[in-house]
Amino acid sequence: MLGKAGNAIARSEQKSFSYGHGGGAAALRTHQRHAGELGKSNLFLALVPEREVALQAVETGRDIAKRYSLSKTPRPHELMHVSLNGIGKYPDFPDDIVFAVSAAMATVKAAPFEVNFDRAMHFASAKAVVLANAIRSEEMMDLHVQLAKEMWAVGLNFTYNPRFMPHMTVLYDETPVPEHVLAEPVRWVAREFVLIRSLIGKSEYEYLDRWPLLD
Repeated sequence: MLGKAGNAIARSEQKSFSYGHGGGAAALRTHQRHAGELGKSNLFLALVPEREVALQAVETGRDIAKRYSLSKTPRPHELMHVSLNGIGKYPDFPDDIVFAVSAAMATVKAAPFEVNFDRAMHFASAKAVVLANAIRSEEMMDLHVQLAKEMWAVGLNFTYNPRFMPHMTVLYDETPVPEHVLAEPVRWVAREFVLIRSLIGKSEYEYLDRWPLLD
């Protein structure tokens, strides 16, 4: 493991679709199906901002909470990320899945690109306040598609959403927050993507592997 972290826009509520692929990896998919929604480990691929940017996102969340009288506080800066592709939930640590994902991701080719979130909005279904952009990042969409293709190629379940909307969740609250432009955008240059294990119910992330984005 590499480390831990502790405690034009598509308006649909970010629904994703999981697909299977026939072939020699049926055991991997069976492992995923049996875990269901009760798994203790949630694996996903993501972009993680630099510490200074993550702290800026926390401050942005704090300003939003104060401005709209929200009852919840922002998530810890260690948990700030942009999800790219979900992999699945598991009852334990899925060594075989991690190995297969790590091997597949080693073949990904993509250049660094800027992540730029210029506004905040509310996802009612997730009860989440998120940072996003009015214009979807084509570089991030391309990466989302490429990661799904690589997982499909090795027989893993994969997520692909044609309406994929990159965003960063800064806090969870039921109170609606109107979409608004931020006084200062939250942005950074993504130079790698990461495989994260979320320990469900513990607000803790483990970074299992990472891959550079190369020019």
